[in-house]
Amino acid sequence: MTVSSDPVRLSRWIRRTARVAFVSAFLVVLAGSIVRMTGSGMGCPDWPRCFGLTIPPTQTSQVQWQPDASYAEGRMILERDSLWIAPNQHRSGTSFASDRDIGLWRHYAKHDYAHFNPFHTWVEFINRLLGAFAGLPALLLVVLSLLSGIRHRNWRPLLPALGALMALGFVAWLGKKVVDGNLIPGSITLHMLGALAILGLQLAALRKAGACVPKIHASSRTWMAIAAAITFAQLVFGTQVREAVDHLVHEGVARANWISQLPDWWKGHRTAFWAVLAAHLIWLWPGIQSGKPTQWECAVIALLGGQFATGLAFGLLGMPAAAQPIHLVLAVGLILTDGWLLGSKPLQ
Repeated sequence: MTVSSDPVRLSRWIRRTARVAFVSAFLVVLAGSIVRMTGSGMGCPDWPRCFGLTIPPTQTSQVQWQPDASYAEGRMILERDSLWIAPNQHRSGTSFASDRDIGLWRHYAKHDYAHFNPFHTWVEFINRLLGAFAGLPALLLVVLSLLSGIRHRNWRPLLPALGALMALGFVAWLGKKVVDGNLIPGSITLHMLGALAILGLQLAALRKAGACVPKIHASSRTWMAIAAAITFAQLVFGTQVREAVDHLVHEGVARANWISQLPDWWKGHRTAFWAVLAAHLIWLWPGIQSGKPTQWECAVIALLGGQFATGLAFGLLGMPAAAQPIHLVLAVGLILTDGWLLGSKPLQ
């Protein structure tokens, strides 16, 4: 008996694939936060290749003009503090100036970023690799969901699976636009919304494929929905703060002075955490009061505690680099957990 001929086995495979797709996408979110933390977003100045190469360069000599060297179409080099691209495949002559004058090199006009740092380059490249690999289980999830619909008339997982794949394509397209525009304003927020859409839709596919419904003490979905909505707004607000930090980095402001140089509106993000905490404690209270909170309720409490600790570290320690990806991952984990628990059942 094949997997496709047995609806139970096929649903089990859909759930497994959805979990793999979810973990893969979550790793991309983590990698993206590390890219931001290290300032590696422009480590590869082009997309989908890196300096026109399939395997990124590791040495400065690889991105400098060399005499009597073969250059493929699209290859990029750094010369005279500018980025240059080869419009055609060619072999270099005796000097860069002469090659440029006869059109073998053209100034790269999409942006003016002209730096090479091997660490930044490979951090960004690994982030792209993870994004590409995340597409494989997402595509397989669509195929299995489609097969389930055709063979067994179970179309429920297909729509969220297809939506997640489309959202993944959107995020990849946005990544190209961001690189072409040298990290255009608003890119962090758009990337985060796209990532949340991918993760949320994959969880929806998992639920539609028959995943076990969690049980918690809370009986009111109203405050759970309010908590999720406030958390989502807080996450978007946080991406705007990060945009402001990126502006300070571009202006050359030292990390120790970021907090003092941020616009005053960022304090609203700090204060809004108390609204997030209060909304969660309202629906968590029955479990806390019972003295035996469920594993899911403990997970939410831990996520809130981690958010508080990393937020405190930002204010007291001058936004330490290591705290940034942790803060983001905890925020994403909190809102996804909120969304997952909205479909829970009250504990009897």
